[in-house]
Amino acid sequence: MNNDKDVILFPSEKYVSELMVKINESEAYEAAAKDWEGDFIFEVIPDGTGELKGRTQMYMDLWHGKCRNAYLITIDRPAPDKVEYIYAGKYANWLKLFAGEIGPLKGIMQRKFDVKCSARAMAKLMRALKAAQELVKCTTMVENVKYL
Repeated sequence: MNNDKDVILFPSEKYVSELMVKINESEAYEAAAKDWEGDFIFEVIPDGTGELKGRTQMYMDLWHGKCRNAYLITIDRPAPDKVEYIYAGKYANWLKLFAGEIGPLKGIMQRKFDVKCSARAMAKLMRALKAAQELVKCTTMVENVKYL
């Protein structure tokens, strides 16, 4: 049985680290993203849902079906100077994404998430829908997550 020390809070450094492991173990993600690369800041914006106190950002460097680096962005560990994508949404929308109630593209189209990137990068992202779906599936593989 799991106890409190096994709980992984979302968002947290422990969550980001465990998600990186799950991404790198996923054969489905590897196959879907074998020809794709890009680095992201995933931003969680508090909206009164749960106990999240401030904006939280997670950095992920995705490269041809693997995650080369991932961490919670902090003052001591800032984001790289240049990031190809910033994918931001309110906390409640992240929970809906993880629950499968909305997909990554549908979330953009419904304005539940905002993507900041160049037009060229957006076109590249739209061609990687299967990879995005598999990436979201990896979030469901992180066990014993407690959402703030």
